[in-house]
Amino acid sequence: MEPFRLSAEQRRYFYALCSTGNITQAARRLYLSRQGLSRSMRGLEEAVGAILFTRGKRGVGLTRAGQMLLDHLREEDRAWEVCLARLRSLDNRQPEPIRIGLLSMFVGYDKKRQLLERFKDDEGLRIEIVDGDHDAFWQSIIAGDMEFALTMRPPEHLGLPSIKLSDDTLSVLLSCDDPLSSKTSIDFTRDLRGKTIVQTSPYKGRLYETVFRNYDIRSEAILHDKNLMLAQVSTRHDCFIIQTEYACDLVTDEVCRRPLVNAPIDMETVFVFRPDLSPRAQQVARTMVGDFGKASELDAYFGRHPS
Repeated sequence: MEPFRLSAEQRRYFYALCSTGNITQAARRLYLSRQGLSRSMRGLEEAVGAILFTRGKRGVGLTRAGQMLLDHLREEDRAWEVCLARLRSLDNRQPEPIRIGLLSMFVGYDKKRQLLERFKDDEGLRIEIVDGDHDAFWQSIIAGDMEFALTMRPPEHLGLPSIKLSDDTLSVLLSCDDPLSSKTSIDFTRDLRGKTIVQTSPYKGRLYETVFRNYDIRSEAILHDKNLMLAQVSTRHDCFIIQTEYACDLVTDEVCRRPLVNAPIDMETVFVFRPDLSPRAQQVARTMVGDFGKASELDAYFGRHPS
């Protein structure tokens, strides 16, 4: 017997009911009667052998099986869009450029190489990794010159969509012969008074300037260079504050890491992206946020805001 396949009509009816959560509104949108739509969806449930909807006074919701079907259909749609983009690219032979903002301070050569290798077999893509500061990334995304970036949360007035990837703890990098290195943890409010915190991001320097001043902590801006930062920390007994995930990769024979506690600052990692990503760019974005278990959040955004 032939396996059951959704018809285009069933798929359209299913999507409409999922998006409205109300059979009357969905029927009106589809120019159907409520009874006709209801019969169609009950027929769909019989065909797939599972209850797809919860029905109650508050409207129509999805059961676990219904959500599973919706996720599968969305995945099919994405795959079809990518297929179309690849087919169309065969005519002009020009790969689609996708620019990704990654701070070189945190993302080393190996991680960049691993990212590029994941897409090396896709001849329709040209991945370009761009270094810079947080606010420069945001402005590039707004201008359409960059698809997305791993950065920090942008100000709300910029109107950029974003997904929080991690909310890591903070650490301090300091010289191994700094007296503070004898501590098991560093208290922001007490131990850093009188110390100098080096800043490789002008934007973060401006953002945290008042907080540092309130706790008698000095701040010094230096070039956005990992080796320069490590040299200054190891030779001048300055400090550098960074997410623990990245701090672990920066420890050397001269520079150690200590957990930072009681810090009134936030350094969460956020994925910021254009709201009009192409199907190919969405696939690359989905791969990146999928490493953090956030692919469903990206899917949900484009489900609500189709390009």
